[in-house]
Parts: sequence; C-alpha cells; structure tokens
Amino acid sequence: MSQIGASLAFEMIFIAELLRYFTWLYVLHHAIGYYQDKSIKFDISNLFSPLFVSILFIIAFIILILNDSIILLLKINNPNIIQSAWLMVFAIIGLILVEQLYRNTSHEFRWKISFLCISAGSIFIYDFFVYSNAFLVQTIDYEYWSARGIVNVLVAPTLLISAARNPSLSPNIHISRQFVFHSTTLIGSGLYLIFMSIAGYYIKVKSGEWGELLQSTFLFAALLLFASLFFSSKLKAKIKQYVNRSFSNKYDYREEWNRFSNTLLTNDGNLSIYLRSLQAVSQIVDSQGAQLWLKEHKEFKYQSQWGTPVTHPQAEAEGSALIEFIKNKNSIITRAEYINSKKINTTHDHWFINNKNSWLIVPLQVNNLLFGFIHLQTSLGSQELDQEDHELLSTIAHHVALYLSQNQSTQALQEAEKFKSINQMTAFLTHDLKTLLSQLFLLVENGKVHKDNPAFIDDMLITLEHVSKKMQRLILQLKEPEPNNISSKTRILDIFADILIEYKHSPIQPVLINRRNLNPEISANRNEFQSALKHIVQNAVESVTKNGWVNIELTSKNSANISIIITDNGNGMSAEFIATRLFRPFDSTKGVSGMGIGVYQCREYIRSINGNIQVTSIENAGTTFTITLPTNTNNK
Repeated sequence: MSQIGASLAFEMIFIAELLRYFTWLYVLHHAIGYYQDKSIKFDISNLFSPLFVSILFIIAFIILILNDSIILLLKINNPNIIQSAWLMVFAIIGLILVEQLYRNTSHEFRWKISFLCISAGSIFIYDFFVYSNAFLVQTIDYEYWSARGIVNVLVAPTLLISAARNPSLSPNIHISRQFVFHSTTLIGSGLYLIFMSIAGYYIKVKSGEWGELLQSTFLFAALLLFASLFFSSKLKAKIKQYVNRSFSNKYDYREEWNRFSNTLLTNDGNLSIYLRSLQAVSQIVDSQGAQLWLKEHKEFKYQSQWGTPVTHPQAEAEGSALIEFIKNKNSIITRAEYINSKKINTTHDHWFINNKNSWLIVPLQVNNLLFGFIHLQTSLGSQELDQEDHELLSTIAHHVALYLSQNQSTQALQEAEKFKSINQMTAFLTHDLKTLLSQLFLLVENGKVHKDNPAFIDDMLITLEHVSKKMQRLILQLKEPEPNNISSKTRILDIFADILIEYKHSPIQPVLINRRNLNPEISANRNEFQSALKHIVQNAVESVTKNGWVNIELTSKNSANISIIITDNGNGMSAEFIATRLFRPFDSTKGVSGMGIGVYQCREYIRSINGNIQVTSIENAGTTFTITLPTNTNNK
C-alpha cells in the first residue's frame, strides 16, 4: 500500500475511533448522572460534560483537516502521531469517567455498574496501551491493533450482563438469560479449547521425540475433560445461577411461567399428572429429584417421584411432627430449619432428617388447607434460597395444588357419572320390565274370561312369545350393553307392528293412521328406537279413560323427513309441567309407582339419531307428541 493510501486509511480509522469514543463517553457521563449521589455538588467528572467532550471532538476533526499543515509546522516525520496522541487522550478521559462512575456510585448500586466499569475500563486500558505505544515509537503495532478484536469479544459478555442489570441505561432490547447463558458457555468453551491447544503445542515443542505422542495424549484427555464438563448438569446449574445473579431480577418470570405451563400442561411423553407436577416444581431450582404426597382421609399418601430416588415412607400420618410443623409454618421448609426447630440431631429416625439429599418441603394448599406437599432434594447448583426463590416457589406450588385438586375433582366426577349411568340403566330396565309385567297381568285377567276361546289362546301364545323375546333382549342388554348403532336400517311400520301387537287385548288399543301408505327407512337401532316409541304410546294409553282413544299417525312434508304424531284425549298436562317436569328424569305424576324416565329416555334417544320431539297438551283434553326423524330418502 502506498504512503498516501496508508495515510487515508488511518484517517478513516481515526474518524471511526472518534465516533466510538464519543459514544462511550456519552454513556459513561449519563451513567454517572443517573447513579451519582445528588448531594455531591462538584467532582472531576463535571469537567467532561457532553459539551466539553463535543468541543474536544470538534478540535480533533479540525486537527485532522489541518493535519498536513501541522506536520510541516512542527516538522514531524510520522503523519499519524498526532491522531495517536488524540486517541490516547480520549482513552485517558474514558478511564477517568470509569473511575468517577464507580467512586460516585453508592455501595448498594455498585453491583449494577461493576460489569460496565470492567468492560469499559478494559477497552480504554488496552486502547491507551496501543496508542501510547504508537506515540512513543511513532508507528502503530499492527499485531496489537489486530488483537483489539479479541479484547472486544472477551468483554462482550460483561457488556450483556451490564445491559441486563441496567435496563434504564440500555436501549429497549430484551436480553434473555438463555442468550447470556449460551454466550457465556460458548465463550468459556472457546477459551478452554484455545488454552488447551496452546498447552498442547508447548508440550510438543518441549518434549522432543515424545512431543507428538504426548501432545496427542494431552489433547485427547483435554477433549475428554471438556466433554465431561460440557454435559455436566451441576456445572450448567452453577453457570445458570451466576448468570441469574447478573440480572436485576433473579428470574425471567415470563420465561419461567412459560416453561412451568408447558411442563405441567403438555404431555408429549405420556407422563402422569403427578410426574409433570414434580418436574415443573423441581426445574425451578434445579433440584435433583422430587417426591409428592397428597392427603387421603386422615393421612398423606406417597404418590410419585421425579429424578433421583430416595428412601421414604408410603404415608405420613395427619398428626405427625412433620405435618404439624408444615401446617404451623405455612411456608417452604428447609431440612436445616426443621432440625433446628425441633432441637433434634441428624440421627433422629425420620426420612426427612436422615436423608442428606433432603432439602425442601414445599406445602400444597387449597383454600388455606394443607392438600399435600412436595419434597425437593438438594439443588444441582447447591444454591441458598432467598426471598425471590421463596416467592416464586410458593406461587408455583399454589398453581400445582389447584391443578392437582381440580384433577382429583374431575376424577371423582367421572366416577360419579359412572355410577349415575349404572343407576340410570337400572331404572330404564325396571321401566321396561314393568311394561312387560303389565302385559302379563292383562293376559291373566283376560284369561279368566276367555280361557275357553281358542282364538284368545292363540293370541295369548303370540303375546307370551313376544314378551319372552323382549325379556331375553333385556337380559342380553344387561349382560352386554349394545352400542347405539345409528348406521343400522329399520322400517317404521315393522316397529309399530311389534308395538301394536302388545295392545291386542288391552282395553285401549292404539290406532295406526297411515293415509299416504308411508313406510320409510330410518337409521336407528331397532331395539332402542322401539323402546323409546313404546314409552310414549304406553304413557298415552295410561292417560285416557275407558272410552278414550290413542291415534298414531304417519305423515311427511318432504321425502327427507318423517313425522310420527301420537295423540290421545287423556288427562293432558299443564304448560308449566311440560316446561319444568316432563323431560326431567325420575320425576313422575304417578307417585312412587312411576319412575319418570320414559319420556326423558325417549327424548335423549331421538336427539341422538338427529331427530326432534315436541309436545302440545291441554289439561283434561289430551296430549300430542310429534316426533320428526330424518329418513333414507331413497327408500319410501
């Protein structure tokens, strides 16, 4: 490169360096103004106000413009010596401001600016060394200059930590703990590998003939040690704790809450709710393991464990010393705290005391009552809990307690629903059996009068065969509940043929009206659908007097639907009864003799096959049930 080209390049570097120094000095002066004790009226930092520094920069630019003239006037051989002198001056000013920042900041806030002082001071010291050397020897040592990049890389983590500690002095940029953690880990790994490489090279040079062998052995051992450290959970936990202490808040609460929620609610690994709860709590403080106890009756039973197993009992009695201490303390308990409070030694026969890995007892409370507790083992980072740890753990534990309590309530509700289904099925079967018994009763009563009538005997045998088959289906349904198969096909007239035959000898015989000769095919389970319709018809028959009537009409407004209209001139029902009681299970107008389930069962089944049921009634005038169902339109 020509002398003119080299001079031009240095001038561009000089301008860039001036802008860098201006930024640094402005930041330091702003930090001094922010943290300085307001009672201090004057200090040396006041001399280097932004106005004064701006004047210095203007002078530096003027000197740069007049550089050639100044060189000729002063008879200087090296054209870059003046720029080096000015940059050295700015490095000195920077060091003065760093010292003033640290000096004028009170002790309680020095932790916030310590890394800023370290990073800025390191940069200014190295710059002073480079430019003072250039001033003395009248040339820049480009090896020193090239090393400035490494210096800036090394101080980068401290700048990130400083920015995290001072959000009011930093731009609106969020620096995550994960970013700082990974950056610190990578820089540390890089420095380790560089150091090991240099050491390996030194061993090779100094070991003569055995140099390469010893170097290879050393590098292999170094890589093995690096791999062990890199995958060490304890080392990662300690680095994490160190990084967290570098922030104004120990935890990134948004990050912790997202991790907690994902762990607790996401079940990708098919983990039980207990394991997810333990994992969510233990990861907050990097615990090696955790165990869960929940209250059952008058004791706290062990439920599950996560991580490193420990020896523990299967239950902790309600009135035990540990449980009473947890209730009285009503907060997180450490092993040491429990031992000291009870004035007992470590030989006391209790699992929480005897286990050296025992660390914390985290109570789980719901409505201010002890719902359970979590035992946490010692942290991988061997950290001491502070107030922030207690508050975060307590908050997390509260949400875990609510989550586990809700899960228990859900399970109890599911079990209750199972018993409800069993009871409901029993009631339905009882209702059907009652209907069959009434048919047998009619046969017995009519048999006394018509026992010598051959036609009646034939009808009786047909009815008995029908009742027998019906009872067989009920028994089969009780043993093996049949699924509601809506894909099966059945004809409307076939169903009513089976229903009407049951009323052949009844005083009230329903009449089927089918003016359009409809016989559509519907998608329904034949037995379930027949049972539902039978309930409606039976209720209609029972509601009329001796001279009453029940009509069943089939009609259709279009090919897509069929309407079944069941009408009687019986007692009827009030509008209030229809609205509040008709479709309510186990509510009946028949007193203790009625189960009140027929109409309810009918409606629920009709709805399950995409149908609809409507009721109109007038007291002492009669009732009409209208059932509308979709049909298979290709079959009339």
